[in-house]
Amino acid sequence: MKLSSWTPEEWNEQQKEVWSNLENHWQCLIGGKIEEFLKFIHPSFVGYGHESPIPVDRPWLEKWVGFWAKSTKIVICELRPINLKVHGDVAIVQYMIFTIEQNQVDQGKRVIRRYTMTWKKQGKAWVVIASHNNLMKETI
Repeated sequence: MKLSSWTPEEWNEQQKEVWSNLENHWQCLIGGKIEEFLKFIHPSFVGYGHESPIPVDRPWLEKWVGFWAKSTKIVICELRPINLKVHGDVAIVQYMIFTIEQNQVDQGKRVIRRYTMTWKKQGKAWVVIASHNNLMKETI
């Protein structure tokens, strides 16, 4: 199932390829396939996440994302591209993701996140080398 109901018609093949990787990245996370999800993360990954007051890295993701995926069910999700620029073997992707999540505390919490991710092409695969995200209010 596609996680995006819309992508720009004018995107070139390279932009579509990057976006497809981003969708697959989220499919793995939502499906609890953490080992598959981590294949999209470069070993030297750095970033900031809304969950942490300190910078995050791949070992942090292995710990916290694994916990989140085990304790949270995504009922429905929409990925929405904002901007996607490819510069050779590097892509900057800005997007929003809207989810309805269930866990032991929340039985249908609406969550909107805003991301800027940097992807790098390594061989035939695109991997995330940097990311920054934050939570948005329900009304923007």
